[in-house]
Amino acid sequence: MAEAPAPEVTHWREIGALIVAGIAAAVQLGKVAPSLLAIGETLDIGLGGAAGLISVFSLMAAAGGVMAGLLASRAGARRSLLMGLCVLGTAGLAAAAAPGVAALYLARTVEGAAFLAVVVSAPTLIATRAAPADRGLAMSGWGVFMPTGVALGVLGAPLVEAQGWRVAWAVCALIPFGAALMLAALLPRDTGRTAPASTSLRHQVVALWQARSPFLVAGSFACYAVLYFGIAGFLPARLVQGFGLSLPAAGLAGAAAAIANMAGNLTAAALIRIGWHPAAMMGWAGAAMTILTAIAFAAPLPPALAIAAALLGSAVGGLIPGSLFALAPRAVPEAALVGPVLGLVIQFNNIGQVLGPIAIAAAARRDWSLTAIPLLLAGAALLVIARPLRRIG
Repeated sequence: MAEAPAPEVTHWREIGALIVAGIAAAVQLGKVAPSLLAIGETLDIGLGGAAGLISVFSLMAAAGGVMAGLLASRAGARRSLLMGLCVLGTAGLAAAAAPGVAALYLARTVEGAAFLAVVVSAPTLIATRAAPADRGLAMSGWGVFMPTGVALGVLGAPLVEAQGWRVAWAVCALIPFGAALMLAALLPRDTGRTAPASTSLRHQVVALWQARSPFLVAGSFACYAVLYFGIAGFLPARLVQGFGLSLPAAGLAGAAAAIANMAGNLTAAALIRIGWHPAAMMGWAGAAMTILTAIAFAAPLPPALAIAAALLGSAVGGLIPGSLFALAPRAVPEAALVGPVLGLVIQFNNIGQVLGPIAIAAAARRDWSLTAIPLLLAGAALLVIARPLRRIG
């Protein structure tokens, strides 16, 4: 089957719906942050055990992102997306009803696999539904899915306090079903197959490896994930334990940080549109995010200043995913590799999601000031890995 030609007109309504699908998936990640302390107490697993629910969600994506991208490009991104949304909602309901720790972790693992299908397929479809002149804008716009979904998940803190984490999680699990119905109606049935049937998986893997730049994009995303999920996953717990804020107040601060990150993503899209190079933005944005995030968690500040540092760090850091998603399609020599490179990016992003919360939780158990160590290391690595990306046109 030949590759579909690039459209002459950008289908913005479909692209908007695909971003909504990503947001529906990201809610399933954001719902954990305001529930960490409640789950740790209810199931007697503590903050570290509850934080593992963030990491286990990412295990499937950390192990199989590239393969998911390869399969989605061959079997059809539309089919993968709709199936992923339905499984995500079903597993979310199972997690809400889980009778114990083992069942909860199993449900979260299934959620992670479904999340992978969604966040690889949706941007692949965006790349195929945008005209070449609008592709950079559309792909950088996709970056808002994570902070928006996380913000919505964190805003469930009042529901967690009033009705418990199980009710809050059940409500979150219904969102992917609605997204699936909307996309089934909007997306043409023949949308989303970008790799010719005659192209072997081995050929695509070799081509991806030879391109080299995709691995720099993906490595940068892994470092960014450590920084971002330090804020998204632990800011509410930091404010409750370190400053004595109520859970709803801490949840609002976490949601504000996610919204600030979303604003950064939108700013990145606008700056790329007027000619700024994505990799150049990443340099100073990565440095600023690293310093501000470390200050928010580790410096002996009043709570208002700690929140302000987290919000500013999250906002500036929002330039990074928008830049990386814009760079990803440019980093490969052919359209058939767009799905695989996005899978690679998601895989490395989730490696950061797996390792980051574990390292931050381990440091926080000793002293919150020690959380600066993994944050500063991730930021330094981001600056080193991202520098060669300036060569991408």
